[in-house]
Amino acid sequence: WKPSGPLVIEGPVTIRNNDGEEIIPPPSKHPGQVKLCGCGLSRSKPFCDGSHKR
Repeated sequence: WKPSGPLVIEGPVTIRNNDGEEIIPPPSKHPGQVKLCGCGLSRSKPFCDGSHKR
């Protein structure tokens, strides 16, 4: 993990919002991997959209 980069989770995981509803992650180039935003700049929070690279 890098302070300005995503938190990468590998394996089966379910992401839920504050109401307990499942949030479906966007398609990934790496099946079985979810990237969560760690920089706060993503337009698709809680998921990383690569905004930290800009």
